[in-house]
Amino acid sequence: MNSILLIEDFEDIRHWLAGLLRQAFGEVNVTEAATVAQGYSALDSKSFDLIVVDLNLPDGTGVDILRRAKMQGLAGYCVVATAYDDDAHLLPALNAGADGYLLKDQTDEQLIRDLHGILNGAPPLSPPVARRIMQLAKQTPATSLLLVPLTAREEEVLTYIAKGLSRTEIAQLLSVSAHTIIAHVRSIYSKLDISSRAEATVEAIRRGLIST
Repeated sequence: MNSILLIEDFEDIRHWLAGLLRQAFGEVNVTEAATVAQGYSALDSKSFDLIVVDLNLPDGTGVDILRRAKMQGLAGYCVVATAYDDDAHLLPALNAGADGYLLKDQTDEQLIRDLHGILNGAPPLSPPVARRIMQLAKQTPATSLLLVPLTAREEEVLTYIAKGLSRTEIAQLLSVSAHTIIAHVRSIYSKLDISSRAEATVEAIRRGLIST
């Protein structure tokens, strides 16, 4: 983890989050922005390993940032940091490609643990958000007629993604190259029309690949 983009309009909260990011990842380079426009400018000027974005910004929403990052092919994580855990905020963020969703009212220690999990491929989700995602998955029971078919190897890869393993770890477990896993992940995401690890976790639960 070398370069992070942090987008938060309140200066004191932005500085607090920047401090948490450095506690989680060490002396990383944190680029700070306060608006969607500033976020776009940063995305256009360099690449980032991680984007942390608030949802309510003066000139738009963090969902706009998520879509822009995914459109540009960001290889790193996109994480929302917000005060809202309702479906009206959570679902658009996940649909736009958020890999994690953190609530600002969690303790510093909890937020640092959640952020640090990125290094091990674990989706950074505050506990209330993780519980809500599990509930949403249970509310959409799967049947064979509703499931997009995956190959046996793709289901295996999807299971490991949902369990929080990184692509490198999956490649080692399956004794294949990292490039092969990347190809599988792209195929899975394309077939399922998803764009984040959080959505992959929901799909794995629907398919009965992991338990809640």
